Amino acid sequence: MSNENVINNSLLLEIIENSNFTERQIQIIYKIYNNEERLKEISSGAYYREVKQCRNKIKKFYYSIILLRLLNILNEEKLLVLNSIVDKLYTLENNHDKYHNNSLKSVTDIIEQVLDRLLL
Repeated sequence: MSNENVINNSLLLEIIENSNFTERQIQIIYKIYNNEERLKEISSGAYYREVKQCRNKIKKFYYSIILLRLLNILNEEKLLVLNSIVDKLYTLENNHDKYHNNSLKSVTDIIEQVLDRLLL
C-alpha cells in the first residue's frame, strides 16, 4: 500500500476514525514502519512529540492485547475473525476500482456488525 493510498483511501479513513489513532498518527506510524522520510508539513519538534505519542499508544495497545488474551476475552476464534476481516480488506484494496467505490457503506456496516458480535 503506497502512502497516497493510505491518505486517500476512504475506507481506511473510516477505520482510522473508529480507532484510537488520529489520521496524522497513522501517517507517522506508516512512514516509520516503512522507513520513509518524516512528514514535512510539521516542525521537527512537533513531529518527534507525535512519534513519541504514537509509540506510547502502540505500546499500550500491545499491553491491551496481552491483557485481553490473558483474560481469554480475545481468544483464537476472535483473532481468526479479525484476521479474516483484514484479508478481505486487502482484497478490496487490491481491487479498489472494482469494489471499493461502490460498496464502502456496506463494507463498513459489515465490519461494524462483525465487531459488535465479537464484543462481550
